[in-house]
Amino acid sequence: MSAPPALAAARLLAARRGLARAAEVLADPAPGWRGPAAQEAATARAALLRGHEALLDDLDGVLTALGVAALALGVGTPPRAVDAALATALDAAGRAAPPTVPATAPAGVPGLDPGAVARWWAGLDPDARAALESDRPALVGGLDGLPAAVRDRANRRVLAAEQEQARAEESAVRDRLARSRDPAELARFGGELHEVRARLARLGAVAAAVDRPDRALLDLEVDRHPAAGQGVRAAVARGDVDTAAHVGVFTPGFTTGVDELPARLGELDALAAAAGPGTAAVAWYGYDAPQLGEVADPDRSVLARGPAEEGGRRLASFLEGLDAARPDDAHVTAVGHSYGSVVTAAAVTPASGVDDVVYLGSPGVGPLPGRPPGHAWVVEAAGDPTADTAWFGPDPNRTPGVTGLSAREVALPDGRVLAESRGHHHYLTPGSTSAQNVAAVIGGRPQDAVLDRGVDAGDRLRRLVGR
Repeated sequence: MSAPPALAAARLLAARRGLARAAEVLADPAPGWRGPAAQEAATARAALLRGHEALLDDLDGVLTALGVAALALGVGTPPRAVDAALATALDAAGRAAPPTVPATAPAGVPGLDPGAVARWWAGLDPDARAALESDRPALVGGLDGLPAAVRDRANRRVLAAEQEQARAEESAVRDRLARSRDPAELARFGGELHEVRARLARLGAVAAAVDRPDRALLDLEVDRHPAAGQGVRAAVARGDVDTAAHVGVFTPGFTTGVDELPARLGELDALAAAAGPGTAAVAWYGYDAPQLGEVADPDRSVLARGPAEEGGRRLASFLEGLDAARPDDAHVTAVGHSYGSVVTAAAVTPASGVDDVVYLGSPGVGPLPGRPPGHAWVVEAAGDPTADTAWFGPDPNRTPGVTGLSAREVALPDGRVLAESRGHHHYLTPGSTSAQNVAAVIGGRPQDAVLDRGVDAGDRLRRLVGR
């Protein structure tokens, strides 16, 4: 039978609080000490040392198993393998293991249940949580299901460590470059210097995005030698997602990366203000968005579903974690732009805790599971060619049960004029009709939105060719 959560937490603390000094405290008896008292002391010393080793094994087992499970989130370990790792961790921490992922679950779906993580964390006492934050910030910061404030503290520590590491790498590569005279080495070191400086710039963009008291770093993953993508993934919130009544989660599309986070957070500040009090917003850059140089790669191309499906799994876990970490239920809106709308559609299920979904300039998303009519929305600006491709399935602008939101210029009854959005990249521009409509949905005020299907030349052309 598993130990109660309080006992498991006590074991962790005991191991951390100095039982490593048991051998020093219980030193061998002084020379010449004999008799029953000496034997009793030696027996007690041996028993305490055995207990100390067992406690350290407890600590190592819990942290190692959790580390394996957290790593699996990023590498797509098959569900049953992740379940086994998490079961070990939760059993050591005195919790029941989460339900096994059904055999029908798609291969690669992370098996780390955010609800089980939330229950495990709740079972630890404050000192045990603090110990994990201190010693395993990357683990704590990456666990969907933990409170946003906890993840923020941990991820800021990871960010600082990654920046320090990157600066040290940059200095070392510069020194090697300066000493080398071999053409092949110069080319190699030049490439390494470019790579580490690009990583430093991306980490700097994340740091700039969270350099305000109302920002939180909810996720941070750094791949120092990425095989795909840009190597840095992050999720940054403005406002308190642990307590906000309304939470919007924005997912970007093609060619995007964390370098645009500072500007995106500026848009989300305005969006949350327009949505009303008690609103938080998250810029979720937690997947490897397809890049321009990957168009010809069949696995990474913006024309392929692979990156969207992988991103959808990551986003689904993140959304479920937001829900699991809270004692109450927030109104959550998932907003996806361009290829990010395909990622969002892949993530939104009845289990994700999403109440409304908004597609901006979508290249088609296919079936829309889990969203009853009245809770799926689409904005299509005039002159947006991407929104008329229907490449990944039916255009949501022509899908029954999806409500069209206007992107045209609108004069409001109070005399204000909301600006028109044109093309593919200005849906969240502050002061636009499009952004105001998205804010109304996020803020739980859909009755204030201006409805309009936004049919333009692209839609009419598709009708002529029968698509």
